[in-house]
Amino acid sequence: MNSASSRVAMLVAPKRIELRSEAIPEAPPGGIVVRVRAALTDGTDLKTYRRGHPKMPMPTRFGHEFCGDVALVGRDVTAFRVGDAVMCTHTGPCGECFWCRNGQEELCDSIMPAMVLGAYSDFVALPKRIVDRNCYHKPADVSYPEGAFLEPLSCVMHSLAMLAPARPSTAVVLGNGAFGVLHALLLERQGVEVLLFGRRAQRVAFARELGLESFYTGEVAMRDLVLERSAGRGADAVIECTGSPEMWESAPSYARRGGTVSFFAGLPSEVRVSFLAARLHYDEIRLLAPFHFAPADVRAAFDEIAAHGLPLRQMITHTSSLTDIVATFERLDAGEGIKALIEP
Repeated sequence: MNSASSRVAMLVAPKRIELRSEAIPEAPPGGIVVRVRAALTDGTDLKTYRRGHPKMPMPTRFGHEFCGDVALVGRDVTAFRVGDAVMCTHTGPCGECFWCRNGQEELCDSIMPAMVLGAYSDFVALPKRIVDRNCYHKPADVSYPEGAFLEPLSCVMHSLAMLAPARPSTAVVLGNGAFGVLHALLLERQGVEVLLFGRRAQRVAFARELGLESFYTGEVAMRDLVLERSAGRGADAVIECTGSPEMWESAPSYARRGGTVSFFAGLPSEVRVSFLAARLHYDEIRLLAPFHFAPADVRAAFDEIAAHGLPLRQMITHTSSLTDIVATFERLDAGEGIKALIEP
């Protein structure tokens, strides 16, 4: 490939990735072009790889967790220069719609239609709305892989801001993928006792290495353990991180009267779930469903990364180059590891 081209991973059909060559994008007015130095995989990418995604008609660029260096700057950009190392998300609110004006920027009318995909590439162009609101200079002591955690950590920050857990309290986290582990780590930092459950024994062992109380669902009676650890009441908070309809429906059974259930992991748009109305009503079970993040959550995530309070590097279970992206997703699809780092 010549120096004026960019390699771009395209998902052309479920479980079929092609690495293509395209022209390096131009910087939009007020925007920048980032030379990707580190990109991370996540559960949404894996689900998209397996079965597609309603917001990403194929063929599509994919990948949205990244960190890199400014390669080009657009007209009127003053906050960043070529060569700056930056940490960015792939979305930014418009700042003008009803939801933005009313403090719900994560629900911005155009935040999803305007999202930028294509972290699995050499270059990615970011518009002004992202540069202005959700792009930061990477501190020198933060590595590119750590900086790529900005987007997923922003989602978790938004989730916990909505949950507002009491201290002390007991929380159950259902699902031991990267998001479940991040929730558990941050909750423990906030003085919350956390029980992390998952169905992959390898991930249970990994979470224990990070110091978390992690349990394999195939070996424990989950509800009995929760009741035992909460004086028979049930958990103060339950966070669903599996994206399974069955776990959505069972989540309230682990909560105490007056407790809160947070459905962090989404379900396919056509899926319906049901709950026992009496349990929700008479026991005052509060249901939450956090979505995406607002600029304040991105700022909180940036501060957390800059403070080096989380074992982010340890959460990367294997590393590959962009040319090996097909094999990388085959490994993830087989259940190996938690997060993969792709270094173009």
